[in-house]
Amino acid sequence: MGKITEQTLAQAGIVTVADMQDYPGDLRALVGSFGPKLKQFAFGEDDRPLEIGDEIKSISNEETFLNDTEDRRVLRACLKEQAADISARLKHRRLGAHTVQVKVRYSDFSTLTRQFSVEEPITEGADIYRLGCFLLGREKLVSRPLRLLGLGVSNLREPSGQQLALFPADTR
Repeated sequence: MGKITEQTLAQAGIVTVADMQDYPGDLRALVGSFGPKLKQFAFGEDDRPLEIGDEIKSISNEETFLNDTEDRRVLRACLKEQAADISARLKHRRLGAHTVQVKVRYSDFSTLTRQFSVEEPITEGADIYRLGCFLLGREKLVSRPLRLLGLGVSNLREPSGQQLALFPADTR
């Protein structure tokens, strides 16, 4: 609905959907041939096909802590859980990610995000987790307690062929 139609309806006392449902007159007098269709919409009657964009641009997860924390064990556990969830969602959709992003929010609500892109798409939780840790460390984002920690992936595509390891495997 455009601004002119909105103004015309408001002048007739129709500001809410309930007002339109209760309007006793013919809306054609106010908005022309669109009136009957507008009245149908007000009652939830819409025969247009539902268009659902199936394209996902990103997948992310974040956690707001009850108490601000810089405890590395808590933050690592949080990232690990987020990475596993993101990995499962990627695999469910048969997608790989080329970009990993971390988001942190401090007690003063200042928020920072940092991202890193890779050539080959990644799907494994361990790789997403390692990149998240790498970004936190490289950017020194845990310089004070965090209120929120988020992890996400974007630049999503169907993985091609075999996934390459981002870092050498731990040899502990």
